[in-house]
Amino acid sequence: MRKEVIEAKNIFDIWRGHIGEHIVAQELLTLNHKVSQRRNFWARDRKESAAEVDFIYLLDSKVYPIEVKTGNNSSLRSLHSFMDDSPLDIAVRVWSGPYSVDEVYTINKRKQFRLINLPFYLVCNIERILRNIEA
Repeated sequence: MRKEVIEAKNIFDIWRGHIGEHIVAQELLTLNHKVSQRRNFWARDRKESAAEVDFIYLLDSKVYPIEVKTGNNSSLRSLHSFMDDSPLDIAVRVWSGPYSVDEVYTINKRKQFRLINLPFYLVCNIERILRNIEA
């Protein structure tokens, strides 16, 4: 194992969150039994405002954005950009904090949406959580 992993005080700070994204990707793959299942993401490539959401999760013909945040960097600008153009009002942030659901507004268009703050250990329950919130 590499020295950075062995000596790390917080494994999620290593490589700027790539391990956190990898963990979420693997959890999302386990929720589907299709061999051809792929992980999807969203990206907007504009000169003035590029944006990328880590994962897009399809459930019951609805597309949910999932942003993975580790450490102290909690900026959600790309998620807000996605929600500005989305017909849905639910987004997911996977993080190291506690579970909660917040009513928030996008930065640009001030669109209201519900942000599910999901701890890493609850990613395996994302389908149940999304269905309960939609109900």
